[in-house]
Amino acid sequence: MIDTTTTSDGAPASLAGAPSAAVPRAGSGPDYRGRVSLRAWAATRRSFGFDVLVSAIAIALGADLRMGSHWGLVDWPYLHQASAVVAGTLLLNRRRAPFGSGVAICAVSLVHPTQALFFAAYAAGAYVEDRRRAGALITALVLTAAQPWHHSAPPDIIGSAGLALVPALLGLYVAARRRLRLDRADRAERERELLFEQVRMRERARIAGEMHDVITHRVSLMVLQAGALRTRARDEDVRARAEELRLVGCKALEELRGLVAVTRSEQQVGSVVAAPRAVLDVSDLVADSRSAGVSVEVITLGEPHATSPVVGRAAYRVVQEALTNVHKHAPGALVDVRLHYVGDEVQITVRNSAPTRAADIALGAGGSGLLGLRKRVELVAGTLRTGPLPDGGYELLAVLPAGASTTTTGDPA
Repeated sequence: MIDTTTTSDGAPASLAGAPSAAVPRAGSGPDYRGRVSLRAWAATRRSFGFDVLVSAIAIALGADLRMGSHWGLVDWPYLHQASAVVAGTLLLNRRRAPFGSGVAICAVSLVHPTQALFFAAYAAGAYVEDRRRAGALITALVLTAAQPWHHSAPPDIIGSAGLALVPALLGLYVAARRRLRLDRADRAERERELLFEQVRMRERARIAGEMHDVITHRVSLMVLQAGALRTRARDEDVRARAEELRLVGCKALEELRGLVAVTRSEQQVGSVVAAPRAVLDVSDLVADSRSAGVSVEVITLGEPHATSPVVGRAAYRVVQEALTNVHKHAPGALVDVRLHYVGDEVQITVRNSAPTRAADIALGAGGSGLLGLRKRVELVAGTLRTGPLPDGGYELLAVLPAGASTTTTGDPA
C-alpha cells in the first residue's frame, strides 16, 4: 500500500526532503543534462513498475477474494473477476489521474466491490491535490466499501468502512509529509537566495568603498592642481577656467560621497540613512550646460512638490544624463527641459533639436548611460522612453512616482 513519495506531477521526491528541481546542482553541459535525464527516466520506470505491481496485486486479490456474499447489481457468476480486472487496470493511472481513476473505480465497485477500493482510497489521499475533491472521493470510496445498502448489521458497516478509511488516512499522511518537505525546500531556497543577496550587497559596498578611495584621490589631486593653477596663472581667463575646473572637481567629490553613502549600510546591508523629502532642483546642471555653450530652457508645469530622496536622485540623474548626451552628440542644439508635476508623479521631458555642427572634442561614445539610467528609473517603479524626433533631434521622457520608498536598494551609478 505504501509506495515511494512523489511530487505532484508524479516524479519522485528526494529522500533528503527537497525535490530535485528545487536545489541547484553543481555542473553543467550535455553530460550533466544527460545524467539528469537518465535519472529521471529511471525514476519514471521505477514508479511505473511499482504501479504495475500494485495493479497486479489488486487484480489477484479481487479475483480470489469476494467482497461480500452477494452478486452485486448484475447477476453474473464471473462479475467479481471482471470487476477486479477493470478496477485493477484503472489503478495504473492512480498517479497521473488520481481523481478520475478513483471515480471510475468507485463506479465499477458499485456494480461489484473489489479490493482495488483500498488502493484507490490511498491514491485519493496521497495524490489528489485539491483537498475538497480528495475528501469527497474518499467519502464515496468508503461508502462503496461499507455497502450500507447491503449490510444490515452496524458492526459490518463500521468494519468495512474502517478498512477503507485506514489507507485513505495513510495517503493523507504521506501527502502532508510531501508538502512539508516541499515547504522546507522552498524555505531553504529562499534562505539561500537571501544569503546570496546579502553577500552581493556586502561585495558591492566593498567595491564602492574602493572606488571612493581611488577616485577621490585622483579627483582631489585634480582639484589641488586646478587651485594651484588659479593662484599661479597670470592670465585672468586662465585663472577663471582653473576655478571652474576646481568647482567641477569639488562637485564631483560631493556626488561621489553621496553615491557611496547609498551603497554603504548603516546598521545592516541594504539600509540607507533616511533623508528628508525635497523639491527637485536642476539649476546647477542647467548653469553648467549654459556655461559650456549649450542653450538650455527650463519649464516647470504644475505645482512642484517634494519627492523622496531616491526619486530625487533618479530625477537628477535623468536630467544630467540627457544633458551629457547633448554635449556629446548634439553640439549647438537647443535644449528644452520640462518638469511636469501631475498628481503624485514627476514627468521629466528633455528635448533637443538637431546638432548644428560637428563635435569639437570627442567625448567618447558607445557607453551604457541610457541602459543604466533605465535600470535606475525602473528601480523606483518609473518608466523611461527615448527616441529620435522627426526634425533630427532627440527626446527623453521619464515618469517617476514622487512617493517611492526611500529605502530602495541598488542605486546604479
